[in-house]
Parts: sequence; structure tokens; C-alpha cells
Amino acid sequence: MPRLSLWAVSALLCCVLIFNKAFAQQSNYQIETIVDGLNSPWALAFLPGGDMLITELGGTLRRISDGELVQVPITGVPPVYYAGQGGLMDVVTDAEFNRNQRVYLSFAHGDKSGNATRMISARLVDMQLEDVEILFTAKPLKKTPHHYSARIAQMADGSLLMGVGDGFNYREQAQTLDNHLGKVIRIQRDGQVPSDNPWADDPQALPEIWSRGHRNMQAILVAPDGTVFANEHGPQGGDEVNIITPGLNYGWPVITYGIDYSGARISPYTEYAGMEQPLVDWTPSIAPAGMTYYDGSQFPQWQGSLFTVSLAERSIRRTVVEQGKLVSDEKVFPELNDRMRDIRTGPDGALYVLTDGENGKLIRISSQ
Repeated sequence: MPRLSLWAVSALLCCVLIFNKAFAQQSNYQIETIVDGLNSPWALAFLPGGDMLITELGGTLRRISDGELVQVPITGVPPVYYAGQGGLMDVVTDAEFNRNQRVYLSFAHGDKSGNATRMISARLVDMQLEDVEILFTAKPLKKTPHHYSARIAQMADGSLLMGVGDGFNYREQAQTLDNHLGKVIRIQRDGQVPSDNPWADDPQALPEIWSRGHRNMQAILVAPDGTVFANEHGPQGGDEVNIITPGLNYGWPVITYGIDYSGARISPYTEYAGMEQPLVDWTPSIAPAGMTYYDGSQFPQWQGSLFTVSLAERSIRRTVVEQGKLVSDEKVFPELNDRMRDIRTGPDGALYVLTDGENGKLIRISSQ
């Protein structure tokens, strides 16, 4: 490798400094830690009045009130299968929470002999979950503690979307309709199947399925105009962002831009008739995690952007999509060099980020 001259090194460092300074000046933001000491936090949700809920992978549901972590966890959370990538995962408040106090939780249910992604509904009463209802359990049970997906989003009609991972060792099942592995599922708030699901009347398919051909989704959200975005982990390479349309096939494992962890090719195809191309392909992998659609007031220049946190790349990506096409994708907030698990747009217009691991933090990014 040729050596860089002192002038070239100085010029490169100068460009980096200018970029970082220009980014900070352009966005005029500040970063603060709200809470630390969280144990593998996974998801964040906001309650009316300013309180927040945080799931910890080991099975605890925490509440933040007046900017402080309530030391006693919320009771009534069902037992979870805490192994590998499994545990207590997403938390979402119902769109009519002020009326019904309902929250939705997803988690790994079962044990090493058989486990699955499960979604429940419950009423949150102060520091307790009551009236717990099982809404959905993926079929079939699997023996691997990996690839649960488990992110939840609520549509404008009140129905619920959730990603179900391919279970790692069961990737071929993502293409078949007699199981939930590698699918987005859609159910009503009471667990019933919506009559307009694409395979609701197909006796050869499971009626909850909304889309197929997914690997391990780490985020799913519904934009204000109704567009559904999701991201997912590829193997080595092939991390994706997709616009999810009911009934479509997103290709895994028939098409992928990644290779297996052994170095072997998973498929000779990166595209195939009847299978969707990703909106964004991240190769090499960044290991995307949570994602938010920004429609807040604190950063008006970023309204309509997707913000995605990552684990392997230890970064936040800002992605701009217009008319279903990728316009730009860039790293932002370069000083946040950490594994990050979730990101949400707060009611105050700030961005809230959960870092990953045993000493997880809740971080707030706001305008100055």
C-alpha cells in the first residue's frame, strides 16, 4: 500500500473536521443521556403525559417518570424465553391508549425444545399489566434461539403488523405460506384475522400472513401517509430497507446480496421474477436495528427522513425516500459511536436512542 504524504494526511483530517463541524452547524443539535444502567434495553415507547416504557431483553418492563428510571419494574409481564437473541422485545402503545390503556408486547415464548415469537395485549395500570391477552404465536415452534424479529407497528385502521424471523436454521420456510417464519403478519387488536389479508381465504396458507420472503426484520413502521417501511438483517451483507406491500415476496433466501457466515453463497441470484428488490441495500452489513420516521418539529429540515440505528456499524443512518425511490443515505451524529438498539421520534420532536448491552443508555438528541 503506498504511503500517504504528510500533506495528504493533513488534508484528509481537515476534510473530516470540516464535515463534522459543518454537520453540527447545519443541524445545531445537542446530545444528552437521560438514563443509564439499563440491562440490554430493546425497545422504547411513549406514554401520554411524558412517561416512557422500556423493555429489557431479560424480561423486565421499565418505566421512566419525570426523567427518572422507576427502580421497581412493571409487574404482570409473562415469562419469556431468554436465550440467544430471544427475550422481551418490542413494546407499543395503542393509538387509543387514553381510552383503553392498552399496550402490546412481543417476546420469545417457550423453551429450547420449542419456541416462537409471541404478541400479547395488556392494560397498563400504574406499574402493573392487567387483562393480559395472547394475540398471536408464530407457527411452527422452532428449536433455535435466533431470528425472532418481533417488531410491532399499528396501522391507521387499528390492525397490528409484526415481523416474524426465519428462525436462522429454517430459512427456506420464508418462501412457503404454511408457516409464519420469515413473514410479516397482520392481525386485529383482538387477535382475529382481517378479512382483507392477502391469503385470508386461501386454505393452503396461514391467514395472518401479510408478506413473505424476509430474514430477520429489526424494525417495522407505518409512515403518516400509510407507507409501511421495514428493515432486516442480511447474513454477511444484504441488510435491507423495504417498502412492505401486502401479498408481495421479498425474496429471502432465493435472492440476496449477502453471503453465508461460512463464506458460501446462499443463492446465485440477486434478483428473480416475482420478487422485490430492496429500497436500500447495506453491503457490507451494518446490522440495522430500530428505525423511526421523523415528523417532529425540532429538526424541520429532516422531516420525512428515516433514521436507523445500527449495531455492527455503531452508527445512525438518515435515509431520504421520495415517491418510493431512494434519494440519499448518510451517517449522522458521528460522535455516537456505540451499538444502538432502538430509535424513536418523541412527542417533543426530539430523537430518542437506546444503546445496546448490559449498561444501556437512553439518549435524547434535540435542537439547541
